[in-house]
Amino acid sequence: MKESRKIIVLALGSDGDINPMIAIARTLQAKGTPVEFLASGYFEEKVQAAGLPFVAIGDRSQYENALLNKNVWHPFLAFKAMWKILNETLPLTYDVLKSRYSTGDLLVGTSLALAARLLQEQYGAKYATVHLQPSIAISAHTPPVGPMGALPSGLPLGFKQFYVDMLDKFLLDAACRVDLNRFRHKLGLPPVKSIFTKWLHSTDLVIMAWPEWFAPQQPDWPPYSVCTDFPIFEHEGIADISQETLAFLHAGEPPVVFTAGSAMAQGAKHFECARDTLRNSNLRGIFVCKFRDMVPDNLPPNVHHSFYEPFDKLFPLAGAIQHHGGIGTSIQAMSAGKPQLITPFAHDQFDNAVRLTELGVAKTAKGRNSLEWRQKLIHLLQDAPTQASCDTIRGRVLSNPNHLDLIATKILSLS
Repeated sequence: MKESRKIIVLALGSDGDINPMIAIARTLQAKGTPVEFLASGYFEEKVQAAGLPFVAIGDRSQYENALLNKNVWHPFLAFKAMWKILNETLPLTYDVLKSRYSTGDLLVGTSLALAARLLQEQYGAKYATVHLQPSIAISAHTPPVGPMGALPSGLPLGFKQFYVDMLDKFLLDAACRVDLNRFRHKLGLPPVKSIFTKWLHSTDLVIMAWPEWFAPQQPDWPPYSVCTDFPIFEHEGIADISQETLAFLHAGEPPVVFTAGSAMAQGAKHFECARDTLRNSNLRGIFVCKFRDMVPDNLPPNVHHSFYEPFDKLFPLAGAIQHHGGIGTSIQAMSAGKPQLITPFAHDQFDNAVRLTELGVAKTAKGRNSLEWRQKLIHLLQDAPTQASCDTIRGRVLSNPNHLDLIATKILSLS
């Protein structure tokens, strides 16, 4: 293996995207390779606490302002809203990445690390794309599940291919193709199409960061793609459960943990439904939400609110997890062996919810109906087959204690 000068990790997204990339970066660094971690300045403290050299792309305010865009979590408008934010920050991201890159460096990026893909084209940089959720690896054989639900599995492949082609042309490319090609023109690069179905993937290596039992390899994925294991992020030595939350945990039965996602700044109705679900019931709950104005005032005594807790430490002490279906939360719940009640908002969450339901570890509630939530949570907590499925899946998730080594080895093979 030739020695690479350094590895630059470009991580874009919310905590669910940043955390697993920190885990991967730490593993690469532990193997003796110099690593730089590029992300929004919002994550500086977390990345530095993990012992990684950090380079900021913008400041906290840019990330916090993006969270205020309500359409980012709209089931039908989310992609267009997300692209608007991504496109506005692309020039800065590109400039910062280019300023850190030297010939011989190895690039590693999340699905939205478009700047790394551009540098790969411009300078021949070796680049590994890391996809964290299956829905981004769009396949005609298993089209991603959206807010309208999944296509019938028995449909002919030609029909499913037509569906994916229409999704590509009229939703994905319609939102981003003109903008991206305008920026590419400034860089002297030719126009491209099928941005999110084809161009997005590195031409060197694509890490599908999940096991095949969660989402099997598909014939129309890039030939240089490989399924691995989940890159589970652990807070050991970084963060612990707060004393207030520990006291609540010790005061009664294992509670239901409610979270709407680290980036959900419009979750007031979610937590109102959670409060009503627990009110006048024997269930106990912990609301994890960093946005104080999203959590109702005057919570009942069987409810505790915390602004932040490390899920890898909290979830094993819970009875069940109610969440949005983000891949990071989903993986931590599977790792803890806990049943899940999922209320998807947007993006990959619908697809993740279907996969978890098919594994027998989750139920889905599409709306905010407290009676439905309570009934489904009670079932999840008391149903023996569900707990058996949770135990089985937990065993699969934890079956390889060196789960990050496979990802790191694949990345280092590009050096």
